[in-house]
Amino acid sequence: MSAKALVRNLASEMKSQHALTLRECRVSAPFDQPFGPPYRLVEWVLKNDPCIQRRVVPADCTTSQIADVLRTHIPGKRYGPADND
Repeated sequence: MSAKALVRNLASEMKSQHALTLRECRVSAPFDQPFGPPYRLVEWVLKNDPCIQRRVVPADCTTSQIADVLRTHIPGKRYGPADND
């Protein structure tokens, strides 16, 4: 599945199944590496939280698997316009 199709499906799935509204979401093209399986970088911003959040997922993840990753994500270091660090 292409990155654009993943993002389109992801926003609707997050809203309908998990009640999380995304303001912005980006899914990278798969990164192939000389060791280990390929992966994608997922970056998103929730409507009620201006900070960018990022996760790495396997390249063959489905939309529902990525939605589960976003829903269960526990933020670490925060980056965004409201940072006071």
